Amino acid sequence: MAWFGRKQQEPVEVEEVEAPSLPEPPANNEAGLRSMHDHIDYLLGLVEPLRPFGMGLLEAWDQVVCEDITSLVDVPHQTTALVDGYAVRASDLIDDDGKRVETMMLAEAEDGRLPFGAVRHVASGDPVPPGATAVLPTVYVALEGDLARIFDTVKDGEYVRVAGEHLHAGEQLLKEGDVLDDRSVGLLASAGIDKVFVRPRPRVVIVGSGEGLVAPGAHASADSNFDANSFLIAAAARAAGAQVFHTVVGSNDHDELRQAVTDQLIRADLVISTTGGRREDYEAMAEVMSSIGLVDSAKVAMTPGRTQTFGLIGDDNIPMIMLPGNPVSAYVSFQAFGWPLIRKLAGADPRRSLLRGIAAHGMRSTEGQTHLLRARVSRESGINRVTPVSDPHALTELAQTNVLVLLDEHTAAANAGTSVQYWQLDELN
Repeated sequence: MAWFGRKQQEPVEVEEVEAPSLPEPPANNEAGLRSMHDHIDYLLGLVEPLRPFGMGLLEAWDQVVCEDITSLVDVPHQTTALVDGYAVRASDLIDDDGKRVETMMLAEAEDGRLPFGAVRHVASGDPVPPGATAVLPTVYVALEGDLARIFDTVKDGEYVRVAGEHLHAGEQLLKEGDVLDDRSVGLLASAGIDKVFVRPRPRVVIVGSGEGLVAPGAHASADSNFDANSFLIAAAARAAGAQVFHTVVGSNDHDELRQAVTDQLIRADLVISTTGGRREDYEAMAEVMSSIGLVDSAKVAMTPGRTQTFGLIGDDNIPMIMLPGNPVSAYVSFQAFGWPLIRKLAGADPRRSLLRGIAAHGMRSTEGQTHLLRARVSRESGINRVTPVSDPHALTELAQTNVLVLLDEHTAAANAGTSVQYWQLDELN
């Protein structure tokens, strides 16, 4: 018989930990497609603006200001002479009878308050001495020893630049959300400001991949192709305001791709994948994405760029988007989804301005889908004329394009002479 009875253990309830997942995506339409605008909103909801920090003026150029900035000083900080002449109290130029005085004393060129009934020489830009209210130009005065003969009068404030005339201490210079351009840099410098609180430029890593892809300038064998897509998107990301890093992997090997992507995460706020034109290239990277993060794959109701893949990858959930392999589809998809993500990370407005122009030729679309047509806009007699661009070589077509025309899901065609909306890519010539 057992000396000690074994106490029966109570059953331990194991709490089930729910596997991490992305938020519920937007619903598809009757055709099983997600609208382009819903997809944009979904992606934007998965990223947050980068944390701001203080930065020197020149380094902060073209970045989003994260504070209201006011002048620390009056500009100019003291009243100065606008012309060479003589500092004077304007009231001293008129005698008790209301007539112009003929002579005044010439005060010594020294610091201190201007004596009553005297003038003191000042050069253009010199501080006006305390007590002076105006400057007499030299042509109004003739010196006779210690006397100054007066030929004309001035009023209070004439020929002087008053302290704070340009900026008053406490006056707002920029507001939160403004972008620091070159003129703003000069404005802040004039107010004595050398650092600003801004969001950093988003670091975007472009990973070009595909079997046989090589970077331009590298040796290309008969089975190789130059990787144009990643260079195209890298330049577009830089134009969107990103700090761009770039690498090319000429392989579809999963281990190589995984290593190439994870190696970049330490310096990435956003990763963008471009591939060659083959389905195998796209599928290989999509499988790697799924192995290192949470992935959303969607069929989007847009042409071109129907297939879209997004993920939050790595331990820090770095956002990553995969662009289609066709150059036009890749570029259009970047403008639709990559551009607003970069803007959101930078703390800028991610909404694109929709401009209007007149269609020079008819344009066809497919109802139920947003069609993004490559076009060129020219300014003629004050009217923006929109001409579709078409070329058998996709990159030649893009090189001729300066706008993307948006025909929405309710539009089957836009006739010549009708108004169309577009996203502007370049400044118009």
